[in-house]
Amino acid sequence: MIASRPLHIAISARALSLPFGGVREYVGALLRELLALDTPHRFTIYYSDPALVGSHPRATEVVLRAPHKFFWDHTALPLRLRNDRPDVVWFPHNVISLGCRIPAVLTIYDLLYFRVPEFPQREYTWPDTLYMRAFIPPSLRKARSIATISQWTANDIVRLTGTPPVKIHVIYPAAGPSYRPIAAADSLVVRAKYGLARPFFFYAGILSARKNVRLLVEAFGQASNDLPHDLVITAGRGYIETPYDDVIARYGIEGRVRRLGLVPKEDLVALYNQAEAFVFPSRYEGFGIPPLEAMACGCPVICSNATSLPEVVGDAALTFSPDDVGTLARHLRAVAGDQTLRERLVQAGLAQAQQFSYAHAAWQLRDLLESAAG
Repeated sequence: MIASRPLHIAISARALSLPFGGVREYVGALLRELLALDTPHRFTIYYSDPALVGSHPRATEVVLRAPHKFFWDHTALPLRLRNDRPDVVWFPHNVISLGCRIPAVLTIYDLLYFRVPEFPQREYTWPDTLYMRAFIPPSLRKARSIATISQWTANDIVRLTGTPPVKIHVIYPAAGPSYRPIAAADSLVVRAKYGLARPFFFYAGILSARKNVRLLVEAFGQASNDLPHDLVITAGRGYIETPYDDVIARYGIEGRVRRLGLVPKEDLVALYNQAEAFVFPSRYEGFGIPPLEAMACGCPVICSNATSLPEVVGDAALTFSPDDVGTLARHLRAVAGDQTLRERLVQAGLAQAQQFSYAHAAWQLRDLLESAAG
């Protein structure tokens, strides 16, 4: 819809202070595209980190200080909103401030703070889990509109909370503009930086239990005698991790599983470009951006078929059940041994990645904000 008047749109941007992860990437990319739209609206962004000031010069930027995220969300921010009196607020990180009487659009990424049958283990720390369990349900009721990042998450919201489906709108993430095929010389420099002399399969993400990295290491171990490859893992630490050193020892692949930790984004792009294939064995995703980033870089993708991931990869990846280590091992051998298959996955992945756009997502979000203000 087109707003009948210019709006003052407020944005709660505490998520931009997260150390890493898909939520920070999604909020940052969508916010940049939203501010780039040709609209008459003015924007105020509220940060929790002073270092972010200046990153969005087209908006009014405000730093709010609080000793804990609870007080930032429910004291500092609502007090400032009451003073600034915007027409509508975007809360892009699961929770609306208590006492906020301004029309609001809420973004929900997944409901792993609750017990879901696909992954019944606890994913987050107890303080985070209890906080979100307490505040997500009233936030869903308070929101004028709810944005989610996949149809899977939309269905979870309805199933677990009873939220009317009419309130929920899917606004997909996309791979950012940095994720693209790059010159081989540039990516080879990064490969040399990390001492990756052999061809490699690649995983990027975090190391929490739901990411299922142990199964990936098991499948690589099963296939390792047939492959000259390494397995390269770039990952941030998860809240609750599943160890896999015993799997490495059992298959005798200590020198072939390369753990790089977190790497800069430019190095990540180069590693996607150089990998034989990107492998993503996750058990539960609200969306799952790494397979899309890999596809946008021209990297073949091998991906589990769990939860939202079929929405992400479509028919452009080799898929497997997240419990099926044998099929994953066969997929590793197939990609390594069949150049025609690999090229087909590259072309299909590039086409699939183009189906997702942050520019389109920004138009969708703008429409939700205008409707909520009305």
